[in-house]
Amino acid sequence: MWTRYWRLSVDPFLASSPPYVSTMGHDEAVARLVETIESARRRAVVRAAEGLGKSIVMARALAATRHPLRRFTLVKAPVDGQEMFAALASGLGVPVSGDASRSSAWRALVDAVRLCHLQGFHAVLVVEDAHFLVEDADCRDLERLSHLESSPGGRLTVVQSFLLQETRHLPFHAFAARSTGELTIRLPALTRSETERYIAEKLSRAGRADPAFTPRALARLHEFSSGVPRGINRLGSLSLMAGAVRRRELVTPDIVEGVASECLSDSSFPAA
Repeated sequence: MWTRYWRLSVDPFLASSPPYVSTMGHDEAVARLVETIESARRRAVVRAAEGLGKSIVMARALAATRHPLRRFTLVKAPVDGQEMFAALASGLGVPVSGDASRSSAWRALVDAVRLCHLQGFHAVLVVEDAHFLVEDADCRDLERLSHLESSPGGRLTVVQSFLLQETRHLPFHAFAARSTGELTIRLPALTRSETERYIAEKLSRAGRADPAFTPRALARLHEFSSGVPRGINRLGSLSLMAGAVRRRELVTPDIVEGVASECLSDSSFPAA
């Protein structure tokens, strides 16, 4: 097994439950999400290009804000408003049948949020990959979520994430959006130094304290991945595998370049 060649306990880049690796952009996004939830602000929106770590950032923030008086419910990639409402209501303890209408699912969610209020809970509704909602009616349903709780003293926070179809290099911004208490967060790609620390941390957590890539190989890996974590992970894993097959002491630039040329011809490789 190639992992043993590098003295690794597991593939450091493609673990089923990847560990959170601290970077400036991710840490700042987590901090802003945590502040939004703990302050019971109405809504936070995370936008990032593919592979930049939306899910892991949100998971980190949700884990950091767990509290006995806070109730979380999550739906991932809902296809329409009915599915979104039903899943969120069920997560708060009000089950909804699969054949329920959109209006019935909405009423169930309203009841679930009101019940949280009566019990003294802060309800946090999380919609990951909300960009799958493309119909006008579904998009309006998404907007309606932040207006579920209107009772005096009621606490409701809605957290949503979207795939951002924009340029590959995004500066980090967090700014007041369309309504008071709403925050929009954009995730940046990793810088070259962050990519190097990211790889070192991944290797360390998998059991290798020594470098596995030459400095130039790290530079090429960052260049080909454009600092997108998902791309770094795939290139890193395949480069280690190729280096083991060739019995190299360290992964060199030619190995990264060869792997990258194959990946870039593969449409499943995340566009950076």
